Amino acid sequence: MFEKRTITITVALLPLLFLAAALLLIRPAQGQEIPAGEQTAEATQAVVSTAFSYQGRLQQGGVPYNGACDVRFSLWDAATAGSRKGNLLSFNTLSITDGLFNIALDFGNQFFGEARWLETAVKCAGDGEFTTLQPRQPMTAVPYAIGLLPGATVNNPTGNAINAVGSGESRAGIVGSNASQGGYGVLGAAARGGGVLGISSEWIGVYGETEALASSGAAGVYGLAKGARGMGVAGRANQTDSIGVKGSADAAGGVGVWGESAANTGVYGITRSASANAIWGRNTAGGVAGRFDGIVQITGGSDLAERFVVTGNASPGTLLVIDAQNPGQLKPSDAAYDTAVVGIVSGANGVQPGLTMHQEGVLEGDTQVAIAGRVYVLAEADSAPIRPGDLLTTSAIPGHAMKATERERAYGAVVGKALTGLDSGIGLVLVVVNLQ
Repeated sequence: MFEKRTITITVALLPLLFLAAALLLIRPAQGQEIPAGEQTAEATQAVVSTAFSYQGRLQQGGVPYNGACDVRFSLWDAATAGSRKGNLLSFNTLSITDGLFNIALDFGNQFFGEARWLETAVKCAGDGEFTTLQPRQPMTAVPYAIGLLPGATVNNPTGNAINAVGSGESRAGIVGSNASQGGYGVLGAAARGGGVLGISSEWIGVYGETEALASSGAAGVYGLAKGARGMGVAGRANQTDSIGVKGSADAAGGVGVWGESAANTGVYGITRSASANAIWGRNTAGGVAGRFDGIVQITGGSDLAERFVVTGNASPGTLLVIDAQNPGQLKPSDAAYDTAVVGIVSGANGVQPGLTMHQEGVLEGDTQVAIAGRVYVLAEADSAPIRPGDLLTTSAIPGHAMKATERERAYGAVVGKALTGLDSGIGLVLVVVNLQ
């Protein structure tokens, strides 16, 4: 009987200690070098099995046992009761010398982060049945290296599945490499969260690099949206002077950010603030900040405007003239047929400027003044009814336009041509700005 038998076990798992670092890597193809910053421990080429070495010591009455025994091993998720994990392993006529034996146990990949216990049952010569030894043996942390085998799943239902920390310059917390065309070095997928999250307190959260030609379809960072209203790559800046997405090119002919579309929009920008910019470009060397090869279509407004300094009340639709007392500045018109007429304050009746020109630090001003295109102007029809096609000039009513009825006086004082009419009183008239 087994009342006097005990078993002492030692699990020999040293060959698996390297798995945490090595099994995340796949050896590059022959002749391919691991990029700088990715030269970590040598990747293994052979596939490591889920078996691990097991060494035990069986005693009977405090004396090491000699002989042959049948031994059964099972893996459980609790110290008592619970559910069995993996297969029941049976070893018949296992040779035991001086109480010692060595075998390999393979329950499959049953190590996903939850605790595991090993249960042993033995039947030696003269025994009629198996006796289960108590208590079950808790599995130590080392066997969980099996969970890092190629293709294995590491699952932590309450936290991070893997926490990896890299120390030293040009070193990485996690390195992924794939030598096959179209494969992935690191793949992240999430049903409702982020597939890949990169956070850096001093440098780059996510870094991508490629040495292949763009014609090959290679990219340092690639984003693909397959669903409606999805985003291939999204960038957000929530601090002052921060950048959501930044692209830079250090060589002639290089492109910092490239957008391409076969059916819709290559690059799209949107802002919900009147003082912000959807797309902003700057050239600090005096060159071109933006260049377009092809048709440029502006759908956000209808007129070409410039920013001016304006004295006096200049609400949208106000007709402006040159302020002789303040060179370079404008003021609301206040006389009929004024040849100093310049333009109309943009924004009346909801029609915003389509394009605004301005040079900071040289020609200052906050008022957008339409100097070409379609814009609404404050007008009065008491002098004469306004009909579409009439030439408009300045009125004696400050900031208002009127129909130009005196051709000789109108020379040089016409601001544009009316597109809509006004029978009487004061109102807004749509005009095509065309200084004459």
